[in-house]
Amino acid sequence: MKILLVKPPLNRRLIAPSRGEPLELEYLAAAVKEHDVEILDMRIDPHLVQKLETFKPHFVGLTGYTCDANSAKAVMKEVKKFDGKIITGVGGHHATFLPSDFALPFVDVVFLGMADLTFKEYIRVQEEGEDARSINNLALRSEGGLFFTKPALFTIDLDELPFPARHLTLHYQKKYRDQYRNRTVMVLTSRGCPFRCNFCACWKLLGGKYLVRSPESVVAELKALSEETDLIFFADDNTLHNVNHARRLCRLIEESGIRRKFSMFARADTIVRHPDLIESLRNIGLIYLTVGIESFRDEDLDAMRKKTTVAMNNEAIRILHKVGIANGAHFIVDPNFKREDFRLLLQYVKDHNLFQPVFTVLTPYPGTDLYLENQERILIKDFDYYDVMHSIFPTRLSRKVFYRELERLYLRSYGFRRYVRSRLRELWGKLIDSKRRKFVPPDRLPFLITLFLQFATLPLRWKYRRLYKSEPIGVKPAGYA
Repeated sequence: MKILLVKPPLNRRLIAPSRGEPLELEYLAAAVKEHDVEILDMRIDPHLVQKLETFKPHFVGLTGYTCDANSAKAVMKEVKKFDGKIITGVGGHHATFLPSDFALPFVDVVFLGMADLTFKEYIRVQEEGEDARSINNLALRSEGGLFFTKPALFTIDLDELPFPARHLTLHYQKKYRDQYRNRTVMVLTSRGCPFRCNFCACWKLLGGKYLVRSPESVVAELKALSEETDLIFFADDNTLHNVNHARRLCRLIEESGIRRKFSMFARADTIVRHPDLIESLRNIGLIYLTVGIESFRDEDLDAMRKKTTVAMNNEAIRILHKVGIANGAHFIVDPNFKREDFRLLLQYVKDHNLFQPVFTVLTPYPGTDLYLENQERILIKDFDYYDVMHSIFPTRLSRKVFYRELERLYLRSYGFRRYVRSRLRELWGKLIDSKRRKFVPPDRLPFLITLFLQFATLPLRWKYRRLYKSEPIGVKPAGYA
């Protein structure tokens, strides 16, 4: 059977799109390696019809996040227009939590949850002419709408999953880069999350479970990776939750002689409780941690059910500064912010010497408790705008002012003058330290990267000031200005 797996084209409304490898498609391709499989990454190669003409697939499958939903629909519609006999399917977060969005005549099947097993089984029954209704976690197109098969939790030893079929994206590899233009490759060491943040639905995919691969399996995959990449990104939701697993992985990487640069996600509480683990990770090549700081107020963290505190966040930031790991601190900008809140957030960034902050607007993604509990407040229904840069909820400030303040957060946080002043203060403190008699250069964010970021933010001046003009806003809910 010929299978074409497609990463939909970029949503043109995205402010700062990134191109990481389509790891989810590589896993699916590996699950059906006995078939003739190809991957088309339309973020890089938009020639869908040409691929359909040359490859002539029997099945075309897509995956994506909420902001990709409309693009995925457009692709499947084009596939059916080309040849109505081609079976089309879609999976991923958005399809799992809002399958009704794909109850369309050009969508044949929706894969719910983790599809490593169900996709392989679906392809088998299609090839053998059996009934797909026997497969768990599917939504099948029928005359009366979607027919849902029996739901079941994802239960498998992650070590039993084959390594991702990266050979199918080899011709795209040079295009997979992070926001700093590093050539990246993604590796999963775990799935799921045991926490219950109200703005996130990742934990619901596995019913709150947290599964890990054996460190031996992860190291075996690391050894098989191309040496041409600059950075290995552990793309888990929470890489370090199982601390014993993380310690063993760290030790095995060191013993194996792997000398690579790493990046990953981590929670502030894990950093605070296990600073020695963070230092060990730094010693084997960890250069960047993405940490969900989220807010500078405890009441906000409590409302998000984050299970952290401002004091804990402060200590985590201090530890990362001390060990010399770059901190990609993520903050959530509440649409209810006043000007004073924007000022306090910027002041927090400055006070804690954060030079790579990311500011995301609180967004009610389908499946999250935030979405389920605030249906009446949702102002924008078009999923193209669910990019954490548009405000889906009404804003306390006028929308023009709100986006201007968001723009200023970025421009002032990444200011060249601010970087120079901070580095000079740090250098002066080291020079006058009586315990240290030699010159010690700054050991955190390199000068050239900050200079690049300052110029890279210039397009935001144009994009942010036009965000509010393009929004498809209808009647505002009662009680909001």
